[in-house]
Amino acid sequence: MTAMLLSDTQRGRNWLSNFREDERATATLLLDALELVGQDELRIALTELIQTLRDELATPIALVPVRELDYDQGYYPNGRDAKPRLLPTASFPGSEAIIANILTGAHRAETWPKPFLGSPSLRNMRAAKCHTIVLVDDFSGSGHRITRFLRGLRKHKTLQSWVSYGLIEFHVAVYSATPRALRRLEIVFGPDKVHIHKVCPTIANRKWDPADVESVKRLCRTYLSDRLISPSFGYDSTGSLLAFSHCAPNNLPTILWQEFRYGHPSWFPFFMDKGVPLDIHAQFGQDNDERKQASALRRLRQPAHAAILWSQLPSNDARDMMLVLTAVGRRARSRELVAELTGLALPEVRRAANLCQSFELIDQRLHLTDRGRRELGQFRTVRLAADNFQLNGSSIPYYPQKLRAGR
Repeated sequence: MTAMLLSDTQRGRNWLSNFREDERATATLLLDALELVGQDELRIALTELIQTLRDELATPIALVPVRELDYDQGYYPNGRDAKPRLLPTASFPGSEAIIANILTGAHRAETWPKPFLGSPSLRNMRAAKCHTIVLVDDFSGSGHRITRFLRGLRKHKTLQSWVSYGLIEFHVAVYSATPRALRRLEIVFGPDKVHIHKVCPTIANRKWDPADVESVKRLCRTYLSDRLISPSFGYDSTGSLLAFSHCAPNNLPTILWQEFRYGHPSWFPFFMDKGVPLDIHAQFGQDNDERKQASALRRLRQPAHAAILWSQLPSNDARDMMLVLTAVGRRARSRELVAELTGLALPEVRRAANLCQSFELIDQRLHLTDRGRRELGQFRTVRLAADNFQLNGSSIPYYPQKLRAGR
């Protein structure tokens, strides 16, 4: 089943109605650029990341879920064998409860001797002669929350003593982090001690045309509620484009999660502050790559974004031409290689290539024309089937057959 775009959901249509007619294409671009992470994806990816660290770091390893701490707040209460207070006393649990559950599952799934501690109390870490503490979180948009947590963790005198004697080493494992957060965490922890599953998409690193980037930024500034203290692009002006089924981070552009716009009582929110409305939960189980491809295809079919009338083409032809153009843009010079890269059957490749030639997008040798390059610029984020490849290692020794001079 083809992934549904967020702009096609009822909540998406309601949110788009907040904007003028001539601004809705920009709002649609922003909304459909969101990547959604469901519970299963988060659990599997974090568990695999942690299992990788098991093989790389000194064991035993204490896995500690990150939570909010005030600037001067400690994680452990006083006492030599202190247990952490996982939940703040004045609030419901946040993502730290979900992370703690994932870490419990990772601990239970291991055979003896278990590399992970069941509970990161000081007594357990001392008894197990723990060598590594890994701070685990779902997302880092700015890096501030994790660095505050590390500071609070190290306030306890026992941890200070272990650190001073070089008995413990701190690492951080995060499902996703923005480039800004990654840089900040690498400064604090060290570049080889920060481990992430994927880099978070942001307005800054989306491969949009400069004009589209400026339009999105202008939209975020124009429709920000002036009664909110948040910047237009979310906390720390991050402009992240990633949401979880359990939480919509405040690093998202504020117009995606603000619940009202002062002076505009008819404002329809998409997210509800950090909450994810029940009516869009089904979208978190869909494939983000399929959603990106569907979004690119839709933009191709809008005459304002293309030099040819894509809207007159059947959907399958437009999709296949888009894939073939992308493969040719990566220097695939035979139809067989195009088929391998795109996952299309050879008859589909031949038909799509012939259509591309008829529109003067590629030539007979499968090279892009100037017109083809302009069209390709509209969907640079399209992924091909071959983008999911993995290198297969080999234990067979490799001996070079030729020597080549460097240049």
